Amino acid sequence: MANLHADKKWAVFRARIIELDSGACLECGRTEADGVVLQVHHKHYIRGRKPWEYDPSDCETLCKGCHAREHGEIRPSTGLEYIGEDDLGDLFGTCELCDTAIRYVHHIQHPHWEPMGVGTDCCDNLTGTEEATKARKRLGRLRRFLTSSKWSEKGGRHTIQHKGYKAAIVAQAHFFRLEIDDVFGKQDHETLIEAKEFLFDFIDSGQAAEFFERWKARAKR
Repeated sequence: MANLHADKKWAVFRARIIELDSGACLECGRTEADGVVLQVHHKHYIRGRKPWEYDPSDCETLCKGCHAREHGEIRPSTGLEYIGEDDLGDLFGTCELCDTAIRYVHHIQHPHWEPMGVGTDCCDNLTGTEEATKARKRLGRLRRFLTSSKWSEKGGRHTIQHKGYKAAIVAQAHFFRLEIDDVFGKQDHETLIEAKEFLFDFIDSGQAAEFFERWKARAKR
């Protein structure tokens, strides 16, 4: 499933690197107070590694201009990969490409450039896919699912009827377990929200339908 919190790891990692560098570009010494945009420069790239999975020693803070000079190129407009999304809710961000105010931030990266947070249209245009459109719709469905008035709670059981499934999230001593149509799950979830997100993706992705088809087939044997 797509992890809502995975994308935020980049924001946390980015803030950490900038803090380690005292909030200033290591090349020109300017800060955001001087009107520059600070970015995190990866000194080298490892194929398949997410931008927040590097050691801090492999990264440094550069302003947007110095970053461009470091790479010796204009920011790429092709070859970008979609890596995740965030729903800012009532907060609004800004697309790093067109400066439009956005609620849904889609993170994209390129082997030779700082990861960017852009809007839906810019993301789809740059990646040549419809990943951002699909992700935005999924986030909307997830948001409604998490806050649905259909949820009820009694005795540590959080229950809901969703897309034909009778689901429950059962609070244990230190974790939460799923129960769908009287079938108990084996995976532990640390928080209620994590369990709800897993439940949503399990049903929304079609995995639940596939699981119960196999379950019924085995029961007939």
